[in-house]
Amino acid sequence: MKKIILLDPGHGLSNRRAGVYDSGTTFGDLEEATIAMDWVNVLRDILLARGCRVIRTRKNAKDPAPVASRAAIARTYGAESMLCIHCNEGGGKATGSEVFFRGSHNKAAAATLAQAVATALGLKSRGAKTEKESQHPRLAVMSFQPCFLIELGFLDNATDRAAMIDPVKRLKACQLLADLLTA
Repeated sequence: MKKIILLDPGHGLSNRRAGVYDSGTTFGDLEEATIAMDWVNVLRDILLARGCRVIRTRKNAKDPAPVASRAAIARTYGAESMLCIHCNEGGGKATGSEVFFRGSHNKAAAATLAQAVATALGLKSRGAKTEKESQHPRLAVMSFQPCFLIELGFLDNATDRAAMIDPVKRLKACQLLADLLTA
């Protein structure tokens, strides 16, 4: 039986308000929503090649995906896991990748995902953190379990930014993520 994996490129059209495009964090002409979509599309292709069924919460910038409905999409399709891709911002000084999770039983998997992304990007691993350690007390996507929200790096940090948009590093990271998701 094929594994069913839901990929959620953060932000996008109707994320918070119907009909309004939410770019997420930005730096110059770079948008979190676009970077997340690029990553999800690469990861999707790798997972499909490995025989997985992959569902995306949104397919492009014009595809509406309210954040409140993303967990329901995972349930509707019977996903075995959900991976959300985001970029962080931290005043230009913060660096590294981190993964948010819910439930102590998901901590080890979140830590492994965080280390894989950090290693592939050549960044510091900020580790696995509970959703309460994020900027929000609860993350709507985490009403589906298991769900892991990956903050690839800090868009306002030059080193992180260069790593996140590097297609070679992105491919390497997505291959590692696919290894973990299909193990």
